[in-house]
Amino acid sequence: MKKITLICLVALGINANAQVYRGDKCSIKFFSETKMENIDAENKFTKPVFNAKDGHFIVEAQQTAFEFKSAFMQEHYNENYVESEKYPTAKFDGFVVEKIDYTKDGTYNVSIAGKLSMHGVELPRSITGTIVIKGGAIIMDSKFDIKVADHKIKVPSLYVEKIAENIQVTFHAEMTPMKK
Repeated sequence: MKKITLICLVALGINANAQVYRGDKCSIKFFSETKMENIDAENKFTKPVFNAKDGHFIVEAQQTAFEFKSAFMQEHYNENYVESEKYPTAKFDGFVVEKIDYTKDGTYNVSIAGKLSMHGVELPRSITGTIVIKGGAIIMDSKFDIKVADHKIKVPSLYVEKIAENIQVTFHAEMTPMKK
C-alpha cells in the first residue's frame, strides 16, 4: 500500500508548496441489480491522493480488496470477471474541472475529467460529484455507472442474467492534508 501511495505522490508532481490531501477513510462500493440476484462489494483499503493546488486527483484500488457477502462471489469476481492476477488494480486519474478555493468551507458540485483504467482498458471519463470542505478536510462523494462491456469484462453466458450491464459505483473519501 505504501508503494501505491508513493507512486500516486510522484504522479501528482508534488512540490513543497502544494497542499496535498490523502484519503485516510475511503470507500468504493459497487452494486449490480438484476431480476435474478443483486451483487454488491466494498473496498475500504484505497488511499486516494488529491493536490488542491492544481486539482489533480488519483485513486487506485486493488481488485482483491473488494469484499463480497459471499466468498463464492468474491472468487468469481477476481478469477472470472476482472482477472485480478492479470489486472490487479482499477485506477482513476483526473483533474477537478471547477476552480475552487480549498481554504474556504463549503459544498461544491464538481466534475472530474480523467481516465478510468480497468481490466486493461483505459477510457476517458468525466465523473460528477460533490466536494465538501470543512475544517481543513475535504470530503469527496460520487455515484456513477460503469458499463461492463466498455472494459471488455466478459460475462459467461451462464451468468448473463445475474450480472447487470451497468454497475453502479459509489465513492466516498474523507481526505486530510498530508504531513510534510
